Amino acid sequence: MIDIRNLTYSIGGRVLLDSLSFYIQSNSTVGIVGANGCGKSTLFHLILNDIAPDQGIIIKPNASKVVTVRQEIVDNSVKLLDFVLQADQNLMELRRASEEEHDGMKLAEIFESIEAIDGFNAEIRAATILSGLGFSNDDSQKPLKDFSGGWQIRAALGATLFAPSDILLLDEPSNHLDFETSLWLKNHLQRIHGKKTVLIISHERDFLNTLCDKILHLPSGNLYSGNYDTFIETRANQQQALAKRIEKQETTRKHLQAFIDRFRAKATKAAQAQSRMKMLEKMEKLPTLDRDYTVRFSFPNPKAIDRQLIHIKKGVAGYGNHIVLKDLNLKINGDDRIALLGANGNGKSTLVKILSNRLALFEGSIEFAKKLQVAYFSQHLTDELAIDKTPFEILSTVLLDRNETQVRTQLARFGLMQQKSDTRVQNLSGGEKTRLLLAIITRQAPHILILDEPTNHLDIEAKDALIEALNEYEGAVVLVSHDFYLIESVCEQLFLVKNQLCQTFTGDLEDYVEVVLAEKKEMKKSEGVIKNTSKYSPPLKDEKKRKQIEKELEKLEKIIINLTQRKKEIEEKLNKNCTQETLLAFNVTSEDLVRREQKWFELSKSLENL
Repeated sequence: MIDIRNLTYSIGGRVLLDSLSFYIQSNSTVGIVGANGCGKSTLFHLILNDIAPDQGIIIKPNASKVVTVRQEIVDNSVKLLDFVLQADQNLMELRRASEEEHDGMKLAEIFESIEAIDGFNAEIRAATILSGLGFSNDDSQKPLKDFSGGWQIRAALGATLFAPSDILLLDEPSNHLDFETSLWLKNHLQRIHGKKTVLIISHERDFLNTLCDKILHLPSGNLYSGNYDTFIETRANQQQALAKRIEKQETTRKHLQAFIDRFRAKATKAAQAQSRMKMLEKMEKLPTLDRDYTVRFSFPNPKAIDRQLIHIKKGVAGYGNHIVLKDLNLKINGDDRIALLGANGNGKSTLVKILSNRLALFEGSIEFAKKLQVAYFSQHLTDELAIDKTPFEILSTVLLDRNETQVRTQLARFGLMQQKSDTRVQNLSGGEKTRLLLAIITRQAPHILILDEPTNHLDIEAKDALIEALNEYEGAVVLVSHDFYLIESVCEQLFLVKNQLCQTFTGDLEDYVEVVLAEKKEMKKSEGVIKNTSKYSPPLKDEKKRKQIEKELEKLEKIIINLTQRKKEIEEKLNKNCTQETLLAFNVTSEDLVRREQKWFELSKSLENL
């Protein structure tokens, strides 16, 4: 559980969190929502004791393990799999102890402790998480420095999911993930639902709806039961009811004040006026209505040109001598709404670079409509903005033929009003930089918007504004996104980029989700067949007992392998130097190995008899 009482925190003289009090039950999954800058990440830092509150307390169970994704990687020369394994400090200490221990009895106790935390399966568990996050088997033995920043963030997420925890804090965990990996993460978190306390900061409706049983709204600090959609409905009803109470109280207040003002000077009415003054003083102090900020985007509509905007025939593309895509045969029309699906590395980014005329084909042909204006958004482009300039200064340099009013109008289309348009880029939030980039790339009223993960830094309200703007926009849209709700709300066609091909996916997004889950299930199933090649295949009467015995057998097999290896190492020491201590270790290990093998034999026989 997490019990927060009267929590207040200020930064730079501004009160960010004001007298928050709420209680989160153990093993619940809570989504934390609110506008950018309202204090969501700050709350995590307070729970982690990274910073101290101005006042108030945070109560957590003694010895509870609180884990979050740490962005810094101290040693990037560590191999990926080792980096994830190191997140379980207890396991690492037990393994070190097993390597250093020479007393056979103590060594057996260490093995028991490793077995108790499923330590003999640690590599398998870690590899499963890394596979789910999109890493290949070969990647596991590569040092972290070989991976890009985005993939290093995935590695940090993998280590966090692997680490033992009672309270798991996840801040925008699906950012930097593709649709397929985000889907895996959502399913993984569903599997641990109810087993630990999970707090998730997320701006994705589908994520919050699928996973959360409670929603914490900031800055109000109100905790709502149910998922995000339930929160929206409940909060709207509460605000509507509160508005009516405020209106009714204000009417009563004016009525009482009018009586007081009229009759307080008259001796015959003075007592009644005094009574009404006391009524005013005792009147309930109602909370103020939440001030939800609003943002609106607006894409300038293009002038009409040929209906067919882009046509690729027999295209082959890639980098250097490496072919990424082949047999490209695509037509994009002026009213198409297309989502590109497929795991990272399959070629989605390559395709959008081709469509935006940033990458030439190796072979084949591509035709662009005459006077075609293309707007291309990629998150890395926000990092190339001049940080010492303001949005107004930046946009003015590319709109030389526009006056100040026209430049500010374009910025206002994306919620960058006067104050923000005159703020230096280095002081803008990630969401505000995204809006600035959208304002820049759409300045010429493009015929097609090519958007590669446009929502990574947008909060839910800004995402809703983007969805509304895209649906009002009269040009074509090509979208790469891991956000289920965004794709479902905007796109009408799905293109699957996989195995060097780009082909139309004939089903809807839910059909694609089923395909991805089925593929992962089949992959897991085939991995299981390889691992358990099998003595345990005869039909069994008691399925529950069979699974229990098989699980025990798997654990015993791991222990037997480790004990056999340990026995071999001790034998080598005996051959070099036969000490009493080494001999004792050999005898104890041998006895433990015989006992485990006998236990394995007994369980195997009982399995055959079921």
